[in-house]
Amino acid sequence: MKWRVGVSILAFLLVIAAITTFLSIQRTPVDAVTVDLGIRPATSDALRAVELASIAAYERHQFNGELKQRLAKPPRTVQLSGFVADRCEVSQLQWEQFVEWTTGQPGFNENAPNDWLRSSSNGHRIAGRLTSPASGINFRGASAYCVAAKGRLPFAEEFEAMAAGAESRLYAWGDEFHDNAWPFNSAERNAAQSCGAHLSTTTPDGIHDLTSNAMEWGQGTMFNPSLEFVPSIHGAPAARRSNRALYALNAAWLAGKTDLKSHHLGFRCVYGRHPLVLPWRKQIQDVVEIPAGEYQVGLPPEARMPLFLASLPNSRGISLRPLLHNEEDAERQLHVDRCEVDRRSYQRFLGDPLVQLGLYSNENQPADIGYEPLYWIEQLANEELPVYGVNWWAADAFARWAGGRLPTVDEWRQIAAGTAGSSYVWGMDYEANAANTGDSGEGELQKCDSTPRDRVAAGVADLAGNLSEWTRSLGMQATPITMWVQGGNWLLPGQETTLTTFGRAIPLMHQSRSIGFRVVYD
Repeated sequence: MKWRVGVSILAFLLVIAAITTFLSIQRTPVDAVTVDLGIRPATSDALRAVELASIAAYERHQFNGELKQRLAKPPRTVQLSGFVADRCEVSQLQWEQFVEWTTGQPGFNENAPNDWLRSSSNGHRIAGRLTSPASGINFRGASAYCVAAKGRLPFAEEFEAMAAGAESRLYAWGDEFHDNAWPFNSAERNAAQSCGAHLSTTTPDGIHDLTSNAMEWGQGTMFNPSLEFVPSIHGAPAARRSNRALYALNAAWLAGKTDLKSHHLGFRCVYGRHPLVLPWRKQIQDVVEIPAGEYQVGLPPEARMPLFLASLPNSRGISLRPLLHNEEDAERQLHVDRCEVDRRSYQRFLGDPLVQLGLYSNENQPADIGYEPLYWIEQLANEELPVYGVNWWAADAFARWAGGRLPTVDEWRQIAAGTAGSSYVWGMDYEANAANTGDSGEGELQKCDSTPRDRVAAGVADLAGNLSEWTRSLGMQATPITMWVQGGNWLLPGQETTLTTFGRAIPLMHQSRSIGFRVVYD
C-alpha cells in the first residue's frame, strides 16, 4: 500500500507541475511573425544568367576582392547633361601624335619629370598595330590628352550611360553576354585590337569597345564625396579568362590609382559639345552624341546575388546554396519570435517545476548544467529588456519549453537577408546607427524594436544589433564544441557585424553580456 501512496503523491505533483507549466505558458503569449525563407532569384532570363554566373564564381572561390569591388554597385537613378563621346578608344597613333605635339609646344620643359607622357606599352609599334588602343598610360597622361582635345575623361556615371543607354542594357551591346570579343582569342597583338574589330560588342548608338577591348580610365563617380578624386577603371580586363560575364557588365567598374600603368588600360574622351578638330593633326573627331536625361546606373534591383555576394566577408563558414530559394520546393515559411527573449519570460521559464526537473533539457546535455544567466539579479531590475548571459544549453531548453526551437544558422541568415537577399537588414548599404551597436561607445542594451531600421519587412526586430543570438548549428571546431552565434550587438562595432551573414562559432558553455536568443516555431 505504501508504494501506492508514493505513486499517488508523485502523480499529484506531476499534475500540479503540468498545470503550473500550462498556466506559465498561457501567461507568456508567443509574439511571433511568419517569415518567407530563401533569397528569390531574378525573374528575367538575362538577370538570372548574371546571378548564376555570380553563384558559380563564388562556389569556385573566384569571387575575389576585385570582383567584389566591381559588383558592389547598387541601383540608382542619375540626371546627366548631354555630352558627346569618342566613338573609339584613343589609338596608339593618336597618342604618339599628341606626345609629339605636346613636346613641341613653346615653354615645354624637357628636363622636368615627364613620365606621364611615356607609354609603358611598346608592343604596338613592334606588332605594327598603331590602330590598337593607346595603353600603358597613367591617369595624368590620359587626362592631359583629353583636356588638350577640348574634352575630359568621362565620369563613371557617364561611362555607364554610354554603355547602357536609356534602356539600361546590362552590357554595352545588350542583355545577353557573349565572349567572342575576348582579346586573347586573337594571336595577333592579342592584348588589344583595332577599333570596332568585333561589331557585335558595339552599342546601338555606334560606340565601339566600351567593355570588350582595353579597359578605360574614368574620372570616378560624380555623386559620391567619399570617392572624390579617385579615378575609375571600366571594362573587362583582357587578362581575365574566367567570369568575363561579370567583369563585362556595364556597372562593373572599380576604383584605380592615378599612377597605374597597364598594358590593358587605355581611355577615350567626352566633350561638352562636338569637337571640330584635334589640334595636333587637324583631324575631325568621330564622336557619338549622348542625350541628356535620367539614366539607371549600377546593377538592376532584381540582380540580387551579385550585390549580396559582394557584401559577404571572406569566411568559409558561409554556405551559399542553403540561403537560396529552391524553386522545386513549396514556399518555405517559419514562425519567428518578433523580439529576442526578454527577462520576464525567462524568469517564468526558470520558475517552472518541470524545467527544474530537467524535462526540457537537451538529451546530450551534460550533468550539472545551470540555466541561470549572468548577473541575474541585476537583470531583473528591468524585466522588459532581452535576457543575456545565457549558455547554449539554457537557450535550447527555453526554446523547447516555449514550444519551438532555436533557428539553424541558415534559417537565421535567411530571416535577416529576406527574400531580396539584402546585405543588411535595412538594405544593401551600411547605415550608421541603423542598429544598436557599439559604434557610439556609449551604447546600452535596449528594449525590443527601439531602432526601427533594424527590422525586416515581416517585422522581426533587432537582428543586426542589440544582442547576438544563439543558433542550433554546430561550429566548425571539433574541440571544444561550438555553436554558431549570429548578428551584431551593442558592444561590437557595426560596419561588419551588422551584415546579415555575420556570425562566429562560440563554445556552448559561454555566457556573455552580448549574447541572447530568439525562438522559431515549425
